[in-house]
Amino acid sequence: MASIDLSTSPWLVRMFDRVPLSLPVMGMLIALAHFLVVTVIALLLSWTLGGEFLYWGYGYSILAGDIVHSILVGYVMAAGYYGLREAVRDFLSLRPSLSCDDTEFNNMLAYLRHVPRAPLYVSSVFALVWGFSSPLQEPASLGSAQMSWRQFDETLFVFFIFRMVALEFASAFFFASVAKRYVRIELLDLQLVAPFSQRALRGVLVIMLLMAILSLLLVFDADPTNSMIGVMLNGSGAVALFLIPLIPLQRRIQAEKSSELARIRAAIRRENEARIAGDEDWAPRADLIIYKQQVEQVSTWTFNTPTVVRFALYASLGIGSWLGAAFVERWLGTLLGS
Repeated sequence: MASIDLSTSPWLVRMFDRVPLSLPVMGMLIALAHFLVVTVIALLLSWTLGGEFLYWGYGYSILAGDIVHSILVGYVMAAGYYGLREAVRDFLSLRPSLSCDDTEFNNMLAYLRHVPRAPLYVSSVFALVWGFSSPLQEPASLGSAQMSWRQFDETLFVFFIFRMVALEFASAFFFASVAKRYVRIELLDLQLVAPFSQRALRGVLVIMLLMAILSLLLVFDADPTNSMIGVMLNGSGAVALFLIPLIPLQRRIQAEKSSELARIRAAIRRENEARIAGDEDWAPRADLIIYKQQVEQVSTWTFNTPTVVRFALYASLGIGSWLGAAFVERWLGTLLGS
């Protein structure tokens, strides 16, 4: 595939273009680096603060939960780059179906590559609030070194997740805006707007993979409440990412179909009036009837059966992982008598 220019994107996305490694490898390296840095800092704090962090990272469930956190950080950073890169590719493939001129198209492309910063700033604020408040449920006094460290660690962890989700929603709303204003609908060739379905499905895949990894916390977390909330939010987010770019497109197709049918019916009515009036120039137009039947058969839904099947498969990936993790967590609890 041709390379995609993301030189004006946020640096957390741009850095992937500067490293000649595949996305999975980059994600694993980032996860490993995150885990090592967090572990080293925790151990250093344990030695310098008289044992306050002595039990950090010890115990199967705590250690496993920290590993999952690191895997999530590596995944969401790689997924953020993947989502933006594929959004640019999908937009480029839309060029034949857009009514804008080259200048407008290049401006929109530059806007997409640059990424609107407002969603990223808003997500950072939410991450700050979440990261500060979430550790307050733990048995440590506010302002203590242990509490401050957990707040910093949680804020950094949530920051990457919220940022990736913000990138996906920014792309979804961008495509929704394009569908409202610039898409040229060819009723007998809706394949031209297939990139909208591709964009919607990519968003679902990214979120469902996040949900699948997040579900592991149900097994390793002593209190899985936050994990379950995250799973439900991810499921809702996946549905939203699927519908946001497709609903405006569906409305455009429906409006175009209604308009075209009205035009055809008017032409048929004029022919009938000419025939009844005995117009010598009148000639039967069977092609109008055939064309009308073809237009009537056009579905106003923006996704076909393969799209629905892929959506179901992606959704089952996340939901199935969550159900499997919940089963394992309950099985372990029964086995260990807890």
